[in-house]
Amino acid sequence: MEQQNIKQAFIDSAVRVVARDGMEKATTKAIAAEAKLNEAYIYKCFPSKDELLSAALHMEDVNFANFLQKTLPIMHMPGFSWKERAYILWKKSWEFVLRKPADCIFYIRYYYSASCRAYAYDVHLACYKPLIEKAAKTFRPGTNMDMLIHQIFSTMLFFASRVMNGEMENSEETTTWAFEQIYSFVVPNVRAEVLEEEDK
Repeated sequence: MEQQNIKQAFIDSAVRVVARDGMEKATTKAIAAEAKLNEAYIYKCFPSKDELLSAALHMEDVNFANFLQKTLPIMHMPGFSWKERAYILWKKSWEFVLRKPADCIFYIRYYYSASCRAYAYDVHLACYKPLIEKAAKTFRPGTNMDMLIHQIFSTMLFFASRVMNGEMENSEETTTWAFEQIYSFVVPNVRAEVLEEEDK
């Protein structure tokens, strides 16, 4: 296998192990065994296990950021109110997040870990910076965009975790409920003229 393929095999394996067994049991030995590769190869591809897990989070972030980049034009669809467009964007994003349960569970477990804060959080923020800058034009001057996006992200992960552990069904009702929670703290920050305008 070429080194890039080996790196990807370890990243995919790390996602599966963390999702299935949790952060504490995601040892390099377990990750290598899941990938059916020699453990020594991990250190030829990554400086440490923390860097491997950071790379796995970055893969997930890039996939989601690319999805959002392609989906954001929804916010300019004619004939809908801003809230209606926001709901369509939310629903598509929610479906994207939940479509791969292992990736979702990995993300939730790693995102809230000490390892993420130490090794991955700055890269995580940088991944979404272009999207945040683009979205900022919709919001009132002085809005703390980093804090707002973090709140949206955390709320999304909170509801996703409840779906993943069986507390809530993945249903239209859950999708709408989660959206309303997010909309309640987002809409006060949206410029009034954006909320009032209807695309013709």
